[in-house]
Amino acid sequence: MIALQDFQPWIDINRINRLMESTSRDAVINPKALYWFMQRFARYSRTYSFVVPTLASTIGSSLLFNDPACCIAEHAERSMDVAAKVFTASIEEFRDPRTGVSHRTLSYALLDKLAEYADLSAEEIAEMAASGTWLDEILPQVEAGYHADPTDLCSLVEAMGFHAATETVGGNEFSIINTVLFSEHRNNSFGQFIKRNKISFEKGIVSPWYWVVIHGTENTIGVEADHSHDALTALNLAAQYTSASQAQIIAWAGVGFAKQAHIQETFFHHLQNELRTFFGTSATTKTYAAIV
Repeated sequence: MIALQDFQPWIDINRINRLMESTSRDAVINPKALYWFMQRFARYSRTYSFVVPTLASTIGSSLLFNDPACCIAEHAERSMDVAAKVFTASIEEFRDPRTGVSHRTLSYALLDKLAEYADLSAEEIAEMAASGTWLDEILPQVEAGYHADPTDLCSLVEAMGFHAATETVGGNEFSIINTVLFSEHRNNSFGQFIKRNKISFEKGIVSPWYWVVIHGTENTIGVEADHSHDALTALNLAAQYTSASQAQIIAWAGVGFAKQAHIQETFFHHLQNELRTFFGTSATTKTYAAIV
């Protein structure tokens, strides 16, 4: 049975968590830094939202996954069963069941409120967004991580490993962001602002912070936990429906884990450096009073 611990040689989750937490703490220096952080994070998350179904489609088109227990070889193909475990991560991205809109729309609704809280003009926001040119190098790497050749099992499994790492790290990042940016400031002016300013969609009214909490908090298991479980199930099905050994599947997927870990760390290192450059100092040397 392939499990998350099998990928420890390729990804240091604790190190990534520490980096994400320290970067989040740099974002609570003042309202503008908070918006800056979330604008970059929403743009980074945007790419992941549309590449998952592409990978699922690629897996589904492959002829490499077959059930060895099937007595008629022509009826043994199980590619769509493997693909389904990847595709589950896309469902809420396209339509959140509580609000009836995509997760991307939810992220922009949060940015609207954060811009209001920071008293940012449309011109300031446009200038801020345009300055993030370093993302132009990182985002194509995310797309490349999800790219696979349907005729090459190594390529498919590596991309599946990249996806599994994404979903595993994703739950952690949202939980950390929720803790540092909101929970620790629940009772100050920012927390009260979020509580007062609800947003309305076709199916209901939610908090602006809803986009964050549905992915996971320090007290709740969000959608990413289920997606991580399904992604690991897909890897186990790859071992079941091909002649590759479990060890080989782990090794191929491990390369994907390592690639995703590198991209994740690169993104947060760039963002942290940017915050410290533009706002003068790290959160470790400032109080959080500026956003209270």
